[in-house]
Amino acid sequence: MKDGQSLDPETLPASLYWTPDAWEIERREIWAKSWVLVGLASQVANPGDYVSAEIAGYPVFAIRGKDGVLRGFHNVCRHRASPLLRECAGHTDRLSCPYHRWLYDFEGRLRGAPDMNIDKEQYGLVPVLCETWRGFIFIALDAEIEPLPDWLNDISTVALRHPIESMKLARQFSVEADVNWKTYCDNYAEAWHIPTIHPGLNDAIDMRGYRIDAIGLRVQRHYAPARDGGQTDGLWVWRLPGLFFNMYNWGMNIGQVEPLGPKKMRLTYRYLFNDLDPAKQKERDDLIDWAYMVAKEDLDICHAVQANLEAGIYDRGRLSSIHENGVIQFQELVAAAHQRHAAR
Repeated sequence: MKDGQSLDPETLPASLYWTPDAWEIERREIWAKSWVLVGLASQVANPGDYVSAEIAGYPVFAIRGKDGVLRGFHNVCRHRASPLLRECAGHTDRLSCPYHRWLYDFEGRLRGAPDMNIDKEQYGLVPVLCETWRGFIFIALDAEIEPLPDWLNDISTVALRHPIESMKLARQFSVEADVNWKTYCDNYAEAWHIPTIHPGLNDAIDMRGYRIDAIGLRVQRHYAPARDGGQTDGLWVWRLPGLFFNMYNWGMNIGQVEPLGPKKMRLTYRYLFNDLDPAKQKERDDLIDWAYMVAKEDLDICHAVQANLEAGIYDRGRLSSIHENGVIQFQELVAAAHQRHAAR
């Protein structure tokens, strides 16, 4: 180390990647204070159409009312806490609890509680914030959160040149992994591993031009030009903590991290294309398969890292200020959440 030069920063402690206490802090201090993508506006075009999701253990849904308004609620019956809706998306004519048949209207008011003498006005569904942005539905649990357009401001600026509203969903699927959500995000936040972990991606992009811009505590932009003869270039925008807009010349892949517990997460992928010409079906399938191959390579190394984080040998490491500026940004966001909790 040169005189006057500070050491590269330490990583987060390993215990944050597997302990229940860390999980409880992060679900409240990070995820409950974020807007979370839960579906596409096209899925809730008519009254009674709904989408449901789980935000770090908090079950929620959005439903289109008979008045045309889209509203969000916790997916918890006020009687004995049964979920009201079990599918990820669908339509219902009656919002009736499958457990004991409590009945709610699409505005969240309790309309029926069989064989019970209660004040129905006191037992409506618990609302959550619900807004749409460029064809996507977002829910937030914190009533004090900044408006969705402000929360997405930096992504909006980058995405303006992409025709997001006109893109068409070709495929959506989810993959669960026995990995802490931060293990995956640490990996996403740097490109240093691409030559060793992603040979196919390394062949497609010119790593000499790979750039990561860390913007404040909340946004990352990754850009990589296509290698001569490569399959695609890429512009990847991450709105921390878990929303990834991966934009290409053919369309977009929206990736989403969904924490399920201290050592479990789900990745949801939505592949949207500029057109769904049937003649190009194989081309689309090949692109999705190629992108998913890269995701599987990430999950393979994340599983190995997660096991070692839990093994009791490793506590803290160091981060390269040159190659891991994105990881530093992400871990500062996590550390700030734990500091807020400790200060209370």
